[in-house]
Amino acid sequence: MEKIMKKILSFFLLLTLQTTISATTVPKLEHLGTLEFEMAGFYLVDKYKSISDFGPGKITFNDGGSGKVKVCNEYSDIIANDTQTIALKVTCELMMSDNSALYLEYYGRIVPDKNWGKNIESAKNLVKNDGIQNWFTGISLRTTSKKYGYLNNLLLLGKGKKLRVPSKDRKGIVSYDLFKANY
Repeated sequence: MEKIMKKILSFFLLLTLQTTISATTVPKLEHLGTLEFEMAGFYLVDKYKSISDFGPGKITFNDGGSGKVKVCNEYSDIIANDTQTIALKVTCELMMSDNSALYLEYYGRIVPDKNWGKNIESAKNLVKNDGIQNWFTGISLRTTSKKYGYLNNLLLLGKGKKLRVPSKDRKGIVSYDLFKANY
């Protein structure tokens, strides 16, 4: 009887250890594709709030899928902290390669660096370490498409690559790398 109890206890100990190891596994990021769109307009509402219009643009997945960004709207708040972090809320409407609609929504943060204001005023590209300290978003997607239905189950990480406000000489641009977490 004692041997059976030891085996049962060992089994539960092993199961608990296995579950604990699995639960603490750090997810790995897998590059899924890119999202890029034009910034059509940037408007200050007051010194802490802005709105922006985006589109057209494109989303491209590494597996060959793609879609066209029709329109996006952004609502931003400047957080009153040392870095004046920008809190983003963006919604986009896309048409995918299989003629299905895709709704994309994200919330994010841009942490400006010392070159932010200078680069904005000169309509220069803002990138990591030249205008932007950090820029990440959490992206959710919804569609009825069979081909792209797997996106309904994911929460993507958007890593900002490039931002440029529009000027009279050039269109504005917003560009992201898209990642999914695997664990």
